[in-house]
Amino acid sequence: MAGQSLMGMLDGALAWAMALPEGLSQEVAVDVAGRRVRLSHARVEALSRGVLGRVKGLALRSWDSTPTVYDLRLDVRGWKLRVETTPQRVELAGGRYTLWLATPGRVELEESPGASSLLMGALRTGAGKAALQALARRLLPPELAWDGQVLRVEGRLPKDGALAARLFESSSLKMTTAHAPEGLWLSAEAWPGLLDLLQAALGPAQG
Repeated sequence: MAGQSLMGMLDGALAWAMALPEGLSQEVAVDVAGRRVRLSHARVEALSRGVLGRVKGLALRSWDSTPTVYDLRLDVRGWKLRVETTPQRVELAGGRYTLWLATPGRVELEESPGASSLLMGALRTGAGKAALQALARRLLPPELAWDGQVLRVEGRLPKDGALAARLFESSSLKMTTAHAPEGLWLSAEAWPGLLDLLQAALGPAQG
């Protein structure tokens, strides 16, 4: 009986995805067997801008999607940073979000080549990690933390929009992600919760 219920739910998810308007169907894909969904990089950017735009002391200057990472240029408390990153894990609960971003590529202070070289040297050799973490604590606003490998961003969800706080006041959603050339795959412990999130995320584009 449980197996039949699961198959019915997955069939419903596939039917929902196939029924999306043509414009939206290009922004989402459903992998029924893998119980995961894929958002286009453009949709990931739109959602991320909505969330990151509310982090005090941080401004997103540019976003470039590549097959393996997002190439971001940020202003953080007056410093100009360039970071190659990709989401690793996302948690939405209690009206708040926590986002873990892997930083496998470049992390540069754009206006200070010397400081960038020192920073990347410390990352490559593993030396000076304490100094690196101290620099990150001084540079980053309270909502951000970076240990040299993973950037953690947390804060309250916006009151309105696709990821409104009210949607996750009494519910939670934990997702792992995988970056692919065609988009970002999302896998969740609770499949119905993931579909609810998709409907919210894609809703604004229907207007």
